[in-house]
Amino acid sequence: MRLLLLFCLLLCMHGTSFAQLTVADVRQTWATRQGTIESATLSVRPKGLYMECGLYLTFSAKGVTFNTNGDSLEVLLRFNLPEGSTVHDSWLWVGDEISKARIFDRWTASAIYEGIVKRRIDPSVLFKNSTTQYQLRVFPMARTNTRRVKITWLQPATLGRENTTLDLPFDLLKYSSTPLSKFNLLVWTNDRFKVPSLLNQPNTYFEEVEDTIDGGHFYRTVLNSNQFTNDVKLAFASPLRNGYYLAAGASEGEQFYQLAVMPNYFLPGSRRRKVALCLDFEPGNTSGLSTSQILVAAKNTMLNNFITGDSFNLFISGLSIRKAADRWLPAHPDTIRSAFNLIAGQLAPYSNLTTLLPFSIEWVKAHGNEGAIVLASNGNQFANLSASNNFLNDVLSITPPTISINSLNYCDINNYFYLNNTYYYANSYLLSTLAAQTKGAYVKAAFSTIQSPNFAPGLESLFYNMGTNTSTFDINLSPKDGFCYARLNVSNNGTLVNLDRPVLQVGKYLGTAPFNLAVGGVLDDQLVLSNVEVPQSEIETIDTLSREIWYGKFIQTLEAEQQSTPTVNNILFNSLNNRVLSRYTAFLCLEDSSYYCDNCTDETQLTSTDDLSTSDSLVNVYPNPFETRTTIQIKALFASNEHPTFEIYDLKGRLVYIFNLSAGVTEQKIEWDGQALSGSETPAGVYFGLMKMKDRTVVIKLVKI
Repeated sequence: MRLLLLFCLLLCMHGTSFAQLTVADVRQTWATRQGTIESATLSVRPKGLYMECGLYLTFSAKGVTFNTNGDSLEVLLRFNLPEGSTVHDSWLWVGDEISKARIFDRWTASAIYEGIVKRRIDPSVLFKNSTTQYQLRVFPMARTNTRRVKITWLQPATLGRENTTLDLPFDLLKYSSTPLSKFNLLVWTNDRFKVPSLLNQPNTYFEEVEDTIDGGHFYRTVLNSNQFTNDVKLAFASPLRNGYYLAAGASEGEQFYQLAVMPNYFLPGSRRRKVALCLDFEPGNTSGLSTSQILVAAKNTMLNNFITGDSFNLFISGLSIRKAADRWLPAHPDTIRSAFNLIAGQLAPYSNLTTLLPFSIEWVKAHGNEGAIVLASNGNQFANLSASNNFLNDVLSITPPTISINSLNYCDINNYFYLNNTYYYANSYLLSTLAAQTKGAYVKAAFSTIQSPNFAPGLESLFYNMGTNTSTFDINLSPKDGFCYARLNVSNNGTLVNLDRPVLQVGKYLGTAPFNLAVGGVLDDQLVLSNVEVPQSEIETIDTLSREIWYGKFIQTLEAEQQSTPTVNNILFNSLNNRVLSRYTAFLCLEDSSYYCDNCTDETQLTSTDDLSTSDSLVNVYPNPFETRTTIQIKALFASNEHPTFEIYDLKGRLVYIFNLSAGVTEQKIEWDGQALSGSETPAGVYFGLMKMKDRTVVIKLVKI
């Protein structure tokens, strides 16, 4: 009991953390100012369902004006990571040496750190305060010097039908007193996660760079400050094949697996959706968002959420309402891209909600009389009760019970009124009431304090809330001559399973490949069973971090339980023995030669990102996306002895087309008409252009619609 009380006290002391970066003089408690991030680099390595992220940060006291006594400054960074992340390492630079953290129980680490602060020896300590909140302290730092750290964590990726995406830690950058101008991104790949790209940034390119330490290659790019938004995500093609993904491997005598299953692939009786997507936009009501960004985000969301058998149509605001087609369209990726191409540039820069919503309802009624209206609007013309109720009555009077209205409110205007102990902002009363009255879903987009609103995550959340749920769905994986055990769900932690989202699971197993995957569920009172044999060729091999992934998830499961002394002891034992951070442990770095790491690779030293040009100074593709033809503009001077080329590959890594470039010129243009080397027309989809030079390879994404 004494142990539990001690840790509860520690958590109470640190549990009120919030996001910030400060520099303080430990000998002048009143002297605290906002700190500065001088540089930031993120390395990303796919690890199955997770991505290993290594964040390099350099701190300074730039702008601090109070007098300091020598090097008595302490850096305090309070930050957030996505829920489900597992921190498994921390580094501190001591001169040219890297001090690699050791893991301690939280009380011991705190006592050592606080004692060192008094003795003025270089340490850093990293705590976990909640499911998403963390705290890093670094001491000492002179006012004119900098301190450098690295934090490494395993973050669950977001799997979809088309893409696997990773949220980038841009929120952390806003804590800097002096705004950061660029963010360096280094990405390693493997057979299932081949070529990286940036979602919603088609003209940002990656350079392929040789890994001079571990061999092979990796990709690098530099993001500018106007790209530090939550709409920009790192993306790969989805690893799902035939509705599932399986990875397996061994570590320290135990065998681990990672499994992703898309339920709607195995339940053919699952509900097929008819969705009328309606887009309405008032530029003055949402800063930092354009019509083109809305269309790109809407297209990507539909590509990731629709399956074979779904249908859709698009409606956009204007003087008159424009639609993509006169009928329901099949939700095939090529059809989705073609539909958005038809309405490209036509979304009006003003709201016409009063015409758009009734128009789409009447269209659905005339084409089967059932479906879902998905309305994304940022209007504020109904920011009062009287106007809202009048329009509500009119809309509900023409809406049959077979049509649901699902709304995303992404307005950034603070017009509001108060009703029944609730503040309703802009059109939130209208949109939320419509959703409630028609059995639809409602989402209010959260807003970023950096640059722009979270339109894309908001729309993604709306589609998630619209998904079909069932409590009678299960998956069972078993290897040849063995069995699986210790299963932990990375997603779908409740009793309901969303059939439109992959079920992610990690576990342990005994036996050998092949595996048998059994999927079962009940939908509409019908039992559906599927059995798939997964051969060795379809199983990705995962490295030793599979251990940290499983134990990190196991510890998170224990932390979510009611805390008792046995539970705390269990968390402590598994955290300390498997080197993953918990709420009861800490990573501590010291200025001690026994902590110095001789084989730690500083990935930022593999290549300098200072010489990486911006995309418009080296390669630019326009239009992109394109339908029949695109122009590739290249601004690079090739030596006379070079033989530069521009090659186009599909997502499976197959060469589609090749252009020979000219040496000795500073600018040249080539055009691709979407045809393959054989002369056949290539299908709509994502392609990658590689410009091969003597000392580098530039990779840029091309999207054919």
